[in-house]
Amino acid sequence: MSNKVIDLLQAAFDQPNLQEKLHGADTAEQFVKIARENGYELSQEELGAALGKVHLVFGQVVESMMGELMAQGSNGNGKVPTTEAISGTNTDLVKRLFSRGEAFDSEGFVTFFTDTPVYQFGNFDVCVDKESIKKSADAFFSQIDAVYHEIKMIWEEGDAVFVEMDVTYWRKDGSVVSLPCFDIFRVEGDKFSELRIFMDVNPVFDPSIPVPPSASVLTLSQGKQMIPPGTMRRHFAEHPEGKQRVAQGFVPKWSTAGPKWAIDSNVPMPSEQLQAIGELSAAIMAEDWEKVKTYLTDDLLYKVGSGEAMYGPNAVVDFFKHTFKNTAKFYGHDARKIWIEPDIITIEMDAKYEMVGSKKHVKVACCDIYRMRGNKVSEWRVYADMTPWGEAAGKIVALDKNKSSQVFPIIVVFQVETWKQQELLNNIVEYLESYVKHQPGFISSTLHRSLDGTRVVNYAQWESAEFFKNAMSGKIPLQEFSPDGHMYEIYHQAIT
Repeated sequence: MSNKVIDLLQAAFDQPNLQEKLHGADTAEQFVKIARENGYELSQEELGAALGKVHLVFGQVVESMMGELMAQGSNGNGKVPTTEAISGTNTDLVKRLFSRGEAFDSEGFVTFFTDTPVYQFGNFDVCVDKESIKKSADAFFSQIDAVYHEIKMIWEEGDAVFVEMDVTYWRKDGSVVSLPCFDIFRVEGDKFSELRIFMDVNPVFDPSIPVPPSASVLTLSQGKQMIPPGTMRRHFAEHPEGKQRVAQGFVPKWSTAGPKWAIDSNVPMPSEQLQAIGELSAAIMAEDWEKVKTYLTDDLLYKVGSGEAMYGPNAVVDFFKHTFKNTAKFYGHDARKIWIEPDIITIEMDAKYEMVGSKKHVKVACCDIYRMRGNKVSEWRVYADMTPWGEAAGKIVALDKNKSSQVFPIIVVFQVETWKQQELLNNIVEYLESYVKHQPGFISSTLHRSLDGTRVVNYAQWESAEFFKNAMSGKIPLQEFSPDGHMYEIYHQAIT
């Protein structure tokens, strides 16, 4: 391959801004123009020769300009240059096969193999016929929710096709893992005679096995990440067969399960700032609080809905600690749409939580807006309806722990003979459920009974004294049990 092309691609890997510009090129002419503007003199002929040898999936330009390059890259006498040009047929065959896997279409998957195939996934048993390949694929599909192939490079040498990529798996428990993978295909005619998949797939089945972010094949020097090409997402949106299969119901599982990505050729381009947001989210899930602070500016403003604003990394970390311990623990999200603007990241998502008490899993529809200063968050606003928390916990949930003092407690103590305690409890429960809980300003009521059977205590919370007085303006029942009730104000709370 031309040293000029190698130098350009290395520079693009090290410079995300250049990479993003090249990634957005739609034609060979645009690609070369961007390269020259950034100090890399490159002709379309040189680019055509390089792509004739290696099909580098580097944005839209490679998909759209192969034919154009072969037509334009003449040597002056109307002939194409004497390079090892490829048609891309075998490369296209690989992507078509991957589309079957992403749709969990095992029957379609095996049609791409000859009648005497060799198929091996990692260290699993070798399959030597289509039926065993189908069984192997079905068994694997049954253990995951979705799979996506993020191709970094794909190239052909004779009858072989080589693919370097990350494969992302969505496990049945809702977690996600992305693993590096290298595939070797051998082609006979228009079928695969052999497929060898080289990867360690064990983390898919055992989430306790650590997979560092740097394991990605997209990792570059100094731990930076190249922009994912989104090749397979564009395949379903742009390829004639891909679009036809979607119309026939063979949709990729990542569009119906997994992250529920839209089948759209307009694949958002990640940025360093978006990557920082992803790393911040991962650090929060891992409860690595010191790392969380590194992604927040010292003057951070953090605000959830109509709650009180919090300022600074320490306040935000304390909030997460308190929430994770007492209410719900964040363990992931399904992003619906991501908007990237200069210094602003907006993410529409379903945030996933496990309730502390009930251990129920709930999803909360929300939209997070991050205003960035460099690669740190300076302002973070969360807009969400937290009703699912309250429904799962069976109570109203306050996101702002400081608001816990803005309620009016009512404590009522009943003294009762032991044989009448249960009767009293039944009467109070009926009164609370049929009348009190429906009154304006009512927040909650917690009923206690003493273990010796001689007392019943009701601790209630109201939004104000006025609401309580209005609700109790009529005759108060249960007078025969001589209730001793008083209004209180909270003097002090010790909160973790």
